[in-house]
Amino acid sequence: MTTEEILFIIDENQQLLFNGTEFHPLEDKKTKNYFSASTITQSELKIHGFKISQSASDEKIEIQSEMKMFEEANLNPEIDYKIAALKIPLEDDDDNYIESYAVEISSLEQQFSSIAKNNKQIDAIFPPSLSYSALYSFELLEKKNDLFIHFGDDESYAVIFKSGQYISTRILPSINEIANKVGVDITKMKEILSTKGVDNSLFTPEEFLHMGNTEDELSKIVERISHTIGHKRGIFKLNSIDRIYLDFEGSDIPAFLNLFDNFGYESATKQTLDIFENVEVGMKHYALNALYALAKIQEKDTLLNLSIFERKPSFIQSHVGQFSIVMLVATLLAAIYPVYAMLDVEKLSNQENKLNNDVKKMNKVTLKLQVKLKNLRKEREELKKNLSDSLLKINTYSHTADALLDFDKEALSRHKMMKDINLAMRKFSLSSQSMEFDESKTIMVQIISNYNKRDNISQFIKELLSKGYSHVRTKKVQKTENYYESFVEIHR
Repeated sequence: MTTEEILFIIDENQQLLFNGTEFHPLEDKKTKNYFSASTITQSELKIHGFKISQSASDEKIEIQSEMKMFEEANLNPEIDYKIAALKIPLEDDDDNYIESYAVEISSLEQQFSSIAKNNKQIDAIFPPSLSYSALYSFELLEKKNDLFIHFGDDESYAVIFKSGQYISTRILPSINEIANKVGVDITKMKEILSTKGVDNSLFTPEEFLHMGNTEDELSKIVERISHTIGHKRGIFKLNSIDRIYLDFEGSDIPAFLNLFDNFGYESATKQTLDIFENVEVGMKHYALNALYALAKIQEKDTLLNLSIFERKPSFIQSHVGQFSIVMLVATLLAAIYPVYAMLDVEKLSNQENKLNNDVKKMNKVTLKLQVKLKNLRKEREELKKNLSDSLLKINTYSHTADALLDFDKEALSRHKMMKDINLAMRKFSLSSQSMEFDESKTIMVQIISNYNKRDNISQFIKELLSKGYSHVRTKKVQKTENYYESFVEIHR
């Protein structure tokens, strides 16, 4: 497989060779002779970051990435994902920062399976935002603190580098989305961006509405980017931005980069990014993506790979093949071990590889079960809390109902008491001046009787005692000229 150029796959109908400076057609159709690569849209990705000790092995990072993605990034344990991790060194820190990427395998299959079927393989599929690192790998840019802003029809993003090291991506509105907000179609939006931008002097009076809407949308984008830089400043000790590059197929957006001056980036160098002079407009960002893949095959850079269609290594390139060759040479030189020993070693190696694959599968199954268990425990705790709340409500309702019942019983008892008192007073021709209730079961009745019927008060008291009232007595008696006034206390 050649390392001088790679096969970059834009789609099933556009597969071009790239040599580092320009594209040219694949004429012989022998795709297997080239390292093949493509990109996955950023919107298909779930990204999550965490810190881990610098001493952690690649295997531990891989396991932790999967666990973190399911536990903290809320991946669905019922869905299969391809997960890969990018290790970012931290300055003056014992930890590395790990940025994990996950994409649903069904999405990869839907987008690439027909290509992989025809080509037999796709060696690499990666996030396009990481491609800017190739500019440093091929020494096309000096390593500084840089901000790259890419505007594309269907996706846009800002990418931050510190001293040539990738640290973060911020997703931005695509040109399509900006066009919808401005109120024009995408063709008109691209024309406004490339010819007028946010330079008010370039708009005609008829275009003032578009001018205001465009400036509003682009100002919001700059504000978002500024917030992201501020957030990453603490984690990565990013003290400044030295250069700001606009990646818009080699074109400028008039006065756009000047908007960064409003957020304190006056000292940053601002310019358009146009690296590939021999690549036509509309293909320049693809050329940058292809350069990233070329850096991988030429061992100038690592590559975050989300492909599930990688080519199978040939027997000679495989561990078993290499080991078999060593054994064969040893057999020929020493003439001690028979050929079947080599074959036996190959068989054992195959078994070892199978066991390793089984272990990986079991780890994935275990991880998913752990996530399910965690979710079930969380659900159980929520149910327990809901049950507790329900029991509290039931107790509250029960106490309220009891209180209401007591209140009803109390009211009935008082009504009966008043009825008995009124009947007794009527029976003995007595009248009441007042009737007072206290919080206990007692009523104080102020009874008035004619002087010649004063004995009726005694009869009134006996009547109530006969009805079962436990305590009936005269508290106070007053005599006027013609009446007796008696205060009778009645307790039930």
